[in-house]
Amino acid sequence: MNKTIKYTKVACSEHSQQTLGPDSGVRIETDQVLLEPLLLERDAPNLWEVYKNHPQLFDYMPHGPCHSYEQFHAIHERFCNDRSFFNWVCYVSSPTPADDKKQWVLCGSICLLDIDLRSRKCEVGAIWFHPSVHGTFVMLEMTYALLRFAYERLQSGRVQWKTHSKNIASQKAAVKLGFELEGLHRKQMIHADGTWRNTLFYAMTDDDWFGREETTDGRPGLDVEAEFLALEAQQGRISTGRQRKLEELVESRKMEGKPLPGAISRGESLV
Repeated sequence: MNKTIKYTKVACSEHSQQTLGPDSGVRIETDQVLLEPLLLERDAPNLWEVYKNHPQLFDYMPHGPCHSYEQFHAIHERFCNDRSFFNWVCYVSSPTPADDKKQWVLCGSICLLDIDLRSRKCEVGAIWFHPSVHGTFVMLEMTYALLRFAYERLQSGRVQWKTHSKNIASQKAAVKLGFELEGLHRKQMIHADGTWRNTLFYAMTDDDWFGREETTDGRPGLDVEAEFLALEAQQGRISTGRQRKLEELVESRKMEGKPLPGAISRGESLV
């Protein structure tokens, strides 16, 4: 059975980008993480408060670290004007009984970029989280939720992940999430500090995600989630695809990994 995930379309006035066509402005929610579509003037000041004491979080970003709110805002404004980019603000909650109201705490940001709806492909990237949630389940479940959205709602055939050749943490994360290394692109871009960046490219297909043989039908409008569950029922077993493996990893990290900081259970802001 699929891990419960909820998609909610928010009003156009509640998000700043329209780059995903009819799926622009979709809020994505699991039991403990919430991805809220970015509304620039509402969210940039709050994101800055989470980021400002930890500029090293942007060390491997193409634009480099930000040292002022004006610079931080300008980068997010550029994101909003990019027609191949969509940005979500990330919140996390401690486990709560079903009838209790969750206390969502802002912890970072995640994006889809290089979006090509016609070819049904995109990239997960521009990810950063407050250092206090590093090593917890947060990155895994946030990315899991966004991958569900990409494969179920956008019906992506390919999702990409790329990272600076020196960013070992990102490379390890890509492998944990189920992406496969496709190669090294030498001198792929010029970094913010003027140096050449060699970039590692990883990818995952919808067939990898659902754990099925390679498909050739690229027509839009197929009910991929229903097809996936029907295949599992027909086979009488849980799929061995990347989705199921990542669900197991998320739950394992919740049980055995680093706990969430106490501030989150108290509903306090991360600084």
